[in-house]
Amino acid sequence: MTLPQSVILGVVQGITEFFPISSSAHLVIAQNLFGIKEPQLAFDIFLHIGTLISILIYFRKDIADLITRQWRLSACIAVATIPTAMIGFMLKDAVEEIFARLHVVGYSLLATGFLLLATSVYIKINKSKEGNKVGFLNSIVIGIAQGMAVIPGISRSGATICSGVLSGISKESAFRFSFLLAIPAILGASLLKFHKIEAGFASGDYLNFICGGIAAMVTGLISISLLLKVIRQDKLYLFGIYCIVVSALVIILL
Repeated sequence: MTLPQSVILGVVQGITEFFPISSSAHLVIAQNLFGIKEPQLAFDIFLHIGTLISILIYFRKDIADLITRQWRLSACIAVATIPTAMIGFMLKDAVEEIFARLHVVGYSLLATGFLLLATSVYIKINKSKEGNKVGFLNSIVIGIAQGMAVIPGISRSGATICSGVLSGISKESAFRFSFLLAIPAILGASLLKFHKIEAGFASGDYLNFICGGIAAMVTGLISISLLLKVIRQDKLYLFGIYCIVVSALVIILL
């Protein structure tokens, strides 16, 4: 992998990790276009660390509140993390096979697209209703949705925000909870695969790793801000249309 390729993949990760269009699907597609056939686990870890840092920076005040005041919300995050971890472990082997099957990624993207469109319709119909706060039952639903997002093509942010909204939470509360819930998920997944970094460094690709991670962090910060604006303007359907178009291209062409 060349340095420009690593930066491009970092930008792809930073945009697609937070936009509800599936970062894993886009990384698989981009790596195939670059002719990178072998799984780049160590590099992917650095990209995820970069996006994790962007969440920590953007939501630093919310994180401070979780530690000092909002104990109930902290408990909800802990409850949601349990089904995420369980599903992640159960699907681990199956997910590794899916990464090699682009048509499956395409169908998963299609499912993400329809979920985003359905949520957009729900928001429009229930526009006058005030959403509820995050509760323990909502947390379980969102945690299950996040667990299913280990499948390439199922967007983590899309699945968690949509499941939050459809379970009765306000769209901005669902947005905030989705990203706070991503912290333990990304951190846990990265730690489980951290031993892969040593093998990656042995190949002499450390500059690519660092540059890719920085690119993911910077674009991630921008993407979070843009996504919040899109959600406030009730335009999630734009991402749904995008996912359906890309899924069709993947299924037909790749």
